[in-house]
Amino acid sequence: MLNNVLNNNIIQIPIKKNMSFKVNTKNLLEALQKTVKVVPSRSTLPILGCSLFDFSNQKMILKATNLETSISESIEIVGEMPESPIAIPIGRLLEITNNISDKEIELNITEKQQLEIKTKTGSFSIMGQDHSEYPSDPIMNETQSIYIKTSTLFEIIDFTKNSTSKDELKPALQGVLLKIDGKSIVGVSTDGHRLSRIIIENEGLENQEQEIIIPTKFLTLLTSFVDKKENAEIEISKNHMSLSYKNTTIYSRIIKDNYPDYEKVIPLDNNKTFTTNKKDLINAIKRVSIFSNRSTKQITLDIGNQKTTISTEDSEQSAKGAETISSQFNNMDNLKIGFNSMFILDALNSIKSEQITMFLNGSLNAAILSETSPDKKMDKLVLLMPIRLND
Repeated sequence: MLNNVLNNNIIQIPIKKNMSFKVNTKNLLEALQKTVKVVPSRSTLPILGCSLFDFSNQKMILKATNLETSISESIEIVGEMPESPIAIPIGRLLEITNNISDKEIELNITEKQQLEIKTKTGSFSIMGQDHSEYPSDPIMNETQSIYIKTSTLFEIIDFTKNSTSKDELKPALQGVLLKIDGKSIVGVSTDGHRLSRIIIENEGLENQEQEIIIPTKFLTLLTSFVDKKENAEIEISKNHMSLSYKNTTIYSRIIKDNYPDYEKVIPLDNNKTFTTNKKDLINAIKRVSIFSNRSTKQITLDIGNQKTTISTEDSEQSAKGAETISSQFNNMDNLKIGFNSMFILDALNSIKSEQITMFLNGSLNAAILSETSPDKKMDKLVLLMPIRLND
């Protein structure tokens, strides 16, 4: 009788079994290709080399982060939904998925936290890591929203991305300053050697006044995921921001630093105007800069009333080059000014008009390139600091 009582009161402990489900190979590959963009190539934290696989409502959510920018991508699954997340090294998983021709693959998470991949002709396994070590998603409390046309956002990103700094000692300059009010949206970037500012009329979208510094990495990622023809809603909390589009959500920290007073460095007295064909100038600089010093990349513009000579000399390699193009200059005396060839090429390529006008003052003063759209709804300005000439 005692045995019967004991047998009737035995607690049945559920045995954790393998969880098997199927996923569309193309969808998995696209999700991995998106999330891998934020995975650091080198890190002291091995867990950051993984993608976190989480599961909810018959969907698999892939997450990746570099602690500053995070991506979350969801795809549908068919079969048993695993009860807990798993962290999988993303490099090898991406490589094998890219080489599978099957339309659908079967994934199985074992008791030993291995991910098994089964195809029609083979099987593969990758050892997972403890998901509890994976960084949690940013907390987005008390958010405010910015509504912006994605075409406007893309224009700002494209114009400002080259002027941001890579200097970790200047965090504010590693992002783009975005100023939004009811009338306009202003994007500004600078690395201390050049400055890009774009002002676009804020058409039909009501926003509270906002002024934030957005990391360049976040802005660059947006261009990979968001359709130009739609509007975007960016949610902003105290320390983070996010944007959701279809199955993708991108998170980023906000740069909490004071941006330099950029208006003070834009000269208002550059009354010497140098005008020429943009394509001719770009091609001449490209050819001449081949012979410039590899570290300084310095070229010199000797600007005259009817022609301009672009020249360079690399004394270390005994190399030099020069080329002359037609131009107009509203000053009787020639003006010699030096630039970093890469910086001036970036600036010229950001201007769309066939003819460019550069506003100058002297050989040691900042030069200005500017452009206003035909409908007057967009204004672009690039400031270039010159390089001091030796002669």
